[in-house]
Amino acid sequence: MIKTHLRIFEIVLILMMISIVFVFSMGFFTYVGQKSPYGFLFSQTLFAVIGVLIIVVFQLIKEEYCYKILYAIFIISLIACMIMPYLPASLVVETKGARRWIRFLGFSIAPLEFLKISAFSILALTYSRKIDAIKRTFKQDLFLLLPTLCAYCLIFGYVYVTQNDLGQCVVVAASMFVMALAAGISFKHIFYLFIAAIACGVSLIALHPRRLERGLEWWGSIQDFILPMFPEGIQESLRIAHASEPYQISHSLNAITHGDILGQGFGLGVFKLGFLSEVHTDFILSGIAEEIGFFGFFVVILLFSFLVASILKLSTYMKTKRDYLFCIGYGSCMFFTFLMNVGGIISLIPLKGIAVPFLSYGGSSMLANSIATGILLSIFKHSQENYVGSM
Repeated sequence: MIKTHLRIFEIVLILMMISIVFVFSMGFFTYVGQKSPYGFLFSQTLFAVIGVLIIVVFQLIKEEYCYKILYAIFIISLIACMIMPYLPASLVVETKGARRWIRFLGFSIAPLEFLKISAFSILALTYSRKIDAIKRTFKQDLFLLLPTLCAYCLIFGYVYVTQNDLGQCVVVAASMFVMALAAGISFKHIFYLFIAAIACGVSLIALHPRRLERGLEWWGSIQDFILPMFPEGIQESLRIAHASEPYQISHSLNAITHGDILGQGFGLGVFKLGFLSEVHTDFILSGIAEEIGFFGFFVVILLFSFLVASILKLSTYMKTKRDYLFCIGYGSCMFFTFLMNVGGIISLIPLKGIAVPFLSYGGSSMLANSIATGILLSIFKHSQENYVGSM
């Protein structure tokens, strides 16, 4: 048990160090308005140091206070997400028409990152009180989940409309379904709801011209690989003529291919030189693959696999259902976030622009995940101490 606890902390530290090194490397192509590579180095190092301090400090805080902190973060970040569209331009950062960051003390903070990790504490509390392992009908399970489903649609529907961030909404929804399954909802019923959620997601994409265009671009990039699996008549009806591959995906795949097995060498990647505009954030894995090769890319995948597996293993040692569900929720969130980023940069799924936890440049993601990790380890530590003390 202690080894699992320490392993999580060790993997997070390794990922933070990798992040500092490669954010510095990816920052050597500068354009108007961008920080210097040394500015990236300073900022990411500062975020990592604060993140480590957060994880360590939370080990000293008792479990109930940890949850109260999460509830407070949920309320504050929810209010911030609600009012952000109405704040003056001087207080927000707008990207491609979407307001996702609030300026605060010289930094840009993304409230959605904190809303996401704190939402799992609310879901864990709700599910632990209302759902058990008793066999129920679909109608009964739906009735149990209806309040949280409605709350999700209201909150994250608003987030989707105002921030145009479908990726984060999908991650939370997928994690929410996994938590419901772990709480005691029938797998068959979860599957029905999952199919309904996919239908809703496809409808949202179809109704949004830009997302529909991106979806068609993605299909055009993979259709030559997928369509041969279907009969010829179906192939022709599904084929998109004159399909062009999205330039970011094209450069991402070329960067990964250019890296080969061992890479071009640290700092020697060329696709960061203006081809991949978000190489230090959304496409950092592509930049890593080019500079240290498929071998390095595979090592990072292994690290995240061990991290997610360790978090899920830690859940089996939790003493209360609420703690168990929070652990499952955060572990699922890490898994789906990483899966969507990797799937996006290799064109397996449409690109969603999701940052890699503990690896991509940015303080909000680093600090939010550090809070979640610190609270998770604190809950485990104090639950074990209470358990031993009661023996």
